[in-house]
Amino acid sequence: MIFGFGKSREEEEEEEEEIEPVSFQGALNGQPANLKENARLVKAGLMPAKNIITDGLAIRAEFMRFEPKGERYQVVFYVDGVANPGPRLSKQQGMAVVQIIKLLSGLNIQERKRPQSGGVFAELEEVSYQLRVSTSPAEGGERLSIKAINVKEPLDRADDIGITEENKEKIRELSKGRNGLILVSGAPNSGTTTTTFGVVRSVDAYQYTIFSIADPEHRDFSHIATLERKEGDTFDDELRRIIRMEADIIYLYPIKDEEYVKSVLNVKDDISMIAEIAAKDSVAGLIKFCKLAGGVEAGVNALRCVIGHKLIRTLCDECKEAFRPNPKMIEKMGLPKSTKMLYRPPRQTVDEEGNEIEPCEKCDGLGYYGRTLMLEIIEMTDEMKQLIIGGAEPGKIRAFAKKQGMPTFQKDGIRLVAEGKVSLDELQRVFKSS
Repeated sequence: MIFGFGKSREEEEEEEEEIEPVSFQGALNGQPANLKENARLVKAGLMPAKNIITDGLAIRAEFMRFEPKGERYQVVFYVDGVANPGPRLSKQQGMAVVQIIKLLSGLNIQERKRPQSGGVFAELEEVSYQLRVSTSPAEGGERLSIKAINVKEPLDRADDIGITEENKEKIRELSKGRNGLILVSGAPNSGTTTTTFGVVRSVDAYQYTIFSIADPEHRDFSHIATLERKEGDTFDDELRRIIRMEADIIYLYPIKDEEYVKSVLNVKDDISMIAEIAAKDSVAGLIKFCKLAGGVEAGVNALRCVIGHKLIRTLCDECKEAFRPNPKMIEKMGLPKSTKMLYRPPRQTVDEEGNEIEPCEKCDGLGYYGRTLMLEIIEMTDEMKQLIIGGAEPGKIRAFAKKQGMPTFQKDGIRLVAEGKVSLDELQRVFKSS
C-alpha cells in the first residue's frame, strides 16, 4: 500500500508486510474493459486506483469519494459514516484514477459532462465486494463516488440493520389491508435503500404476497416475487398486473416525479406499497410527496406512514469502557431509572506503569465498529391528517407524533444508550449534525 492506510502497529514498527492489492473482476453490467486500447491510461491510473481502494477497504470504508479541488484531487474515505481524509493526488493523476475506475466499471470514459453509474466486482484478501460507482461533472473535473458492499454481509434482513421487534410489528400492522403507501425518507447516500429493504423484509412474506419492481441490486429477494417485465408495459400496466395477481404488497422503485406519484394515487385503495423518497427526514419526505401528489390532502390520504431513519455508530464490543452515570444525567437524558452502567469509547491510553496501551485490534483504536439504525415513524392517523392538512409546521407535526406515542429518534437513541450499544457523545453528535 502506497498511502499507508489500514496498517497495524506491528507493520509500522517493523518492516511493513505488504498485502496483495484489490483485484478487479469485471464490471457489474458485463461490459468488458478494453485495457489494451487504453494502455496509457492503465499505466497512469491502474496501480494508484488499486492502492487507494485497497487502503479504503482495509479501514472498512463503506464509501469513497474522489473530488477535484483546484489543481489536485482529494480522496475521502467514509468509515461508519465519518469522513477520513485520504491521499491528495495531482490533478493529472486524479483524472487518470477516475477514468480507469470508470473503464473497469463499464462506464463511458469519453462522457464527462453527464452523470453515470455502474460498478465493478472486486476481491481483497478473499473477501468479495461490489463496488458501485457513480460519477458527476464538477468544477475542474469529474467527481467519482464508490459504495463498497461486502457481499458476505449484505444487510438483507431487518435484524441486520437494527429494526426493533416493536418497530417491525408496527410496520406489519401498517402494511395490512391492501391500501396506502409506506414511505421511507432519507438523504442521498444515507442508507435509505438499505432501510427500505429492511422495512420490506419486516413484513411476513409467508403470510402476505409481496411483489417487487425495484432493483434488488446485491440483496437477497427470497420469498419476494419479482415481476416479469413485458415490452411496452407502462408503470400503470405493471401495477395493475400485480394487483390482478392478488398481491398484498408492492415494493416500488424510488419516487422521483409527479407522473410516478399520479400512478401510485390511482391504486392507493387497491394495494399496499412501500417506496423510498430522497429527503432529509420524515417530515421533509412527507412535504415533498404531497407536492408531487398535487396537494396536501391528496398526499396524506395516500400514505399509511412516513419512516425517517438515521444511522449511528455502535461502540466496539471488544474495547468499550463502562462507567457509572450520575443520577442527574439519567434523569436529564430520560434514561430508565434502572440504568446502572453506561458505555463509552476507551479513554485510557497508558497503563499504570506509564506504558502506551496497544489500540484495540478490532476497531483499530476508534472505539466504534459498525452502525445501527434509529427510526421515527409518523403514522397517518385521522388526527395527524387533520393537523397536516391544517398547515401545521414541521415542529408541530413532530411534537404531535411524540405525544401520540409514535416511534421517535429520541426514543430509539435513548434505548440504544441504555442497552450499552451507543455512547451519549455519539448520540449527541448525530443529533447536532442533523
